[in-house]
Amino acid sequence: MTELPRIPSANLIMPLLLSGLFAIGCVAAGGWAFPVTDEENALGLAQRLFGNPFVVMIGVVGLWAVFFGLIQLWAFQAPNAGLMAKLAGHNGTPRPAISTDEPTLSAGLFTERWDHLAAIRMSPLSYATWVLPLLGFIGTVIGISDAIGDLGDVFANSNREEALSSVLAALRFAFDTTFAGLVLVIPVMALATIVSLKSDAARDTALAGTFAPKQGA
Repeated sequence: MTELPRIPSANLIMPLLLSGLFAIGCVAAGGWAFPVTDEENALGLAQRLFGNPFVVMIGVVGLWAVFFGLIQLWAFQAPNAGLMAKLAGHNGTPRPAISTDEPTLSAGLFTERWDHLAAIRMSPLSYATWVLPLLGFIGTVIGISDAIGDLGDVFANSNREEALSSVLAALRFAFDTTFAGLVLVIPVMALATIVSLKSDAARDTALAGTFAPKQGA
């Protein structure tokens, strides 16, 4: 009988709560740093983005996923029973010992359990890589629909300048949401890849230390 190493757990409540608080705090700080003025033409890109509520929502989701990925990544650098591992939900419990009379079967069961928990830990990042672009495209549809709805006023309204300004504002809304969704998904995808590679490396190290053939056996 060989005692198996700890398998990182997948308790997502704590890391999701922490990353959500960090994300909301960062977006709130950004909104304070780039206040929206009444002079629309004087707005910079950052002010315009923070003045778009749909972009703010996308920003919260994107930063939420980024902070979650960073917490998961840092946890692999810390001891399994350390504070960072607990905050990331990695504080695994010892698995029941499995007979190594059949090392191939034991290694397979160990790998299956590890990969199952790793998939659970990766689920928020995987979800975010799909949600962020979709939110961007939804915002684009909303903005373009509003622009088309206001387009008739350009020709029917005597105040064409005001009507045209409304159309351009709707188009800015549309393209800003797409921009935010596509930009934020890039670091999320990168973190998802890095966290997955770290998890695979930790699994392989645990397998090698437990199920490697003994010298002289």
